[in-house]
Amino acid sequence: MNEGLPEMYEATLDGPALDALVDDIARDTTVLAVLTKGGAEALAEGGGVTLHEAAARLRAGRVRAVQVRYAHRGAVWMDTLLATSAGVRLVRIAAPTG
Repeated sequence: MNEGLPEMYEATLDGPALDALVDDIARDTTVLAVLTKGGAEALAEGGGVTLHEAAARLRAGRVRAVQVRYAHRGAVWMDTLLATSAGVRLVRIAAPTG
């Protein structure tokens, strides 16, 4: 039933792990887009915000989620970071091609 669906990776990150992830993406990839989601009824917003700024807004509770699209080693990835009571939930998938 998962045939054709991209492989998915999930984790719950604490503050230091989130910081390390953001630093790794910023240093080792080409960031293509950063989107933030402010609330359940709000549309995602992009443009004019860096990955570090978006992560700071997520930590401060100013946005509920951040999505970052980046290129790394010939593939494009999408990481979604969602604020939860247990920490920040990371959902990573390979971006669809074509």
